Order: sequence, then structure tokens, then C-alpha cells
Amino acid sequence: MKRTHSQSSSALLLIALLYSAALAQGAAQRPGKPGPRQACDCLEPQTQLELFNTRLETVIVRGTTHVMNLATRQGSISVDAIELRDEGNGVRATGVVLELTASPPADATHPASAAISYIDYDEIDGLITAWDRVAKADETITKLTNFNARYRSKDDLEISVFRQSPGGAIAAAVTGGTCERVRVLLSLEELTRLRWMIVQAKAKLDEVK
Repeated sequence: MKRTHSQSSSALLLIALLYSAALAQGAAQRPGKPGPRQACDCLEPQTQLELFNTRLETVIVRGTTHVMNLATRQGSISVDAIELRDEGNGVRATGVVLELTASPPADATHPASAAISYIDYDEIDGLITAWDRVAKADETITKLTNFNARYRSKDDLEISVFRQSPGGAIAAAVTGGTCERVRVLLSLEELTRLRWMIVQAKAKLDEVK
């Protein structure tokens, strides 16, 4: 019996599908085959504090002082002064750690999102100077309707002041984290309080120099 052209095409298609499935199964069973890495897995440490977390085969001493926790309607921000010391060579790093937690919606089933941002000690003064400039942002900084002023630290901690609608209130936000960004909305008064908390953390570090 002669096969029709349609039957031959169907048979070839079936063989191709079976061959592709066999290749996929073999690749899945191949030992030691790593999966694709996330982009954030490959990022190098951006601060000296983060760099300490990559040190191996040495004793790392960690000291912290909790400064304060700022609770807002949209979440919370915790501020700590931190000191890290490598006992093997005496190298020391100090700075500030911010933990940002964004409150989930009332109907959400997943827990609140959280992220950590590091600020090296020698970065604090520049951050505070930029913070003051951003905090003063208002409608006079541009002739257009809406505005946004922001500053980002080495570890991608971002502070911003903005107005998104004509005649709307001026608001602020702090965003942190690397792989998963967490954003906490603030009032201008809360932004000022957070600045004070970071200055207090620096004062704690100055006491132990």
C-alpha cells in the first residue's frame, strides 16, 4: 500500500517530536548541569560592608547598635550602626545598615517584602548632603507640572521626593535592595526623621573609633 504525502509528513513530524523529547530528557538527567543564574547572583559587592560578607576561612567579628525603627503607613525602616572586623588581619569596616519592610496589601496572602541596604562610613556625609538637597525639592525645580528629585548610594539605596499630579501633595520614598527592590513611601516629616536616625548611627560609630 502506498503512503500518501500527508501520511509521510505526519510520520516525519512524529519522529522529530520524539527525538526532541529524548534530547530534553537526556539534558535534564545530565549530572552537574547548573541552572541559569539570576542576574543579581553575579553582582559584585558595592560597599566595604558587603565585601566582608564574602570573606572565607577567617574569623569575622560583627558588632551592631540598633538606633531606631521608623514605622509608617506603608511599612517600616530599621537603622543600625555596624562594625565588622577581620580577626585574621585586623581590617575593619563600619557603616549603617537599613532594613526596609513594605507592608503588603490588606488582601495579600504573602508576607511583607524586606530588603537590606548598606552605607559605608565614608559615604555617610555625602549621603546626608544629597539628602538635604533632595528633601528641599518642590515645584520651583522645574517649569513642568510634575517633578521628581532622587539620589542613589553605592548600594542602590534611593531617596526621592516627588509630586505626580498637578496640585497634589509632595511625597517621599526610600527604596532599597538589589535582587528585589523594596519601596517605602514617606511623608516629608518622616524623611527628616530617617535622616536624623542615620546621623545618630554615625555618631555611635564615632564613639567607638
